[in-house]
Amino acid sequence: MTKPNKQIKRQLLNILFLVILVGITVVVLVLSNRELNFETVLGFLRKCDPWWMAAAFLAMIGFVTFEGMSLHFILHGLGEKPKLRSSIVFSTADIYYSAITPSASGGQPASAYYMVKDGIAAGKASFALVFNLIAYTTAIIVIGIVAFCVRPTFFGALDSWFAQLLIVLGFVVQSLLLSFFVACMFCGRAVLKLGNGIISLLNKMKIVKKPEKWRNRLAEEVAKFKDCRSAIREKPLMSLANFSFNLLQRVCHVLISCFVCLAAAPSANFWDLFVLQAFVLVGYNSIPLPGGVGAFEFLYLHIYGIAFGDAFILAAMMITRVISYYLCMILSGVYTLVYHAHLVKKMGKKIAEEGKEGENTNEIGESTDEKGAGEQE
Repeated sequence: MTKPNKQIKRQLLNILFLVILVGITVVVLVLSNRELNFETVLGFLRKCDPWWMAAAFLAMIGFVTFEGMSLHFILHGLGEKPKLRSSIVFSTADIYYSAITPSASGGQPASAYYMVKDGIAAGKASFALVFNLIAYTTAIIVIGIVAFCVRPTFFGALDSWFAQLLIVLGFVVQSLLLSFFVACMFCGRAVLKLGNGIISLLNKMKIVKKPEKWRNRLAEEVAKFKDCRSAIREKPLMSLANFSFNLLQRVCHVLISCFVCLAAAPSANFWDLFVLQAFVLVGYNSIPLPGGVGAFEFLYLHIYGIAFGDAFILAAMMITRVISYYLCMILSGVYTLVYHAHLVKKMGKKIAEEGKEGENTNEIGESTDEKGAGEQE
């Protein structure tokens, strides 16, 4: 019996980590809310308008598709020509592996892997992901700002100081990330000088053991963002498309919850729902957990309490979470797996064809040798 390789073990550990997080979240919800039961959810679903629910599913598909289209346009702007179905797998791989890895750290490496397998140069793949990350971070900040402008009183109306803290922390984290990206693009030398100083300090404190490794990594990251600066200046349309698709992706994610709520409560105000979910979006992005598991549920319960009762909120949250996270993760995983199987099959055919060509070459060589020997006789 063969032992599972490291990649399979890592995948199983990631899934186990996610299952534990989900289990803890469900237990906490059950213990703290007596109204959380399947009858409540079924009752919610029975009164839902199927058209609004269909719209929620379409918004989930849009969430996956728009990231793929963003990467598609970036790569075409770099001179690469991936097919749209390949670009979609770059998105599904990112979503699936982000959903099952601690701190959502596996998404970008998985996306880069499939780009390289598709024949895209590693440097361009890395650039596309970094460029997309800048627009992704900007889109979250823009949606949060719009939410505050549309309903400025909602934040103060929240009954949980911890929910307010998470929302503020979300803004701070995303703003610091964007500031770092901008600093790398326009003040690369200063970032390197500061970063190298911090690495040296951490090395003296025995926290960082291989300072040269970290300095090289920092230099590589700064170089990537410098390339992004050139792209923004030289290809403004590509930059605009990148930001637009990322903004649409985040809006689709917000719309899933809006449509689920409207399915059960058609009289609810759309902009109220949009603002509430935007607060949830900003808040759970402050927690480095896959899908913000735990943080999402906490924020949803305390933010939507402004407009709805507990039973409604619990049912809407569970259905929203199933569509926006679990179903999205499953569909992304299946699409990625099917594409991966296609790649394996394609590589197998290529190896077989190369083997046949080698055999034919050998046969031609052998027949030539035999002919030459016959002429000598």
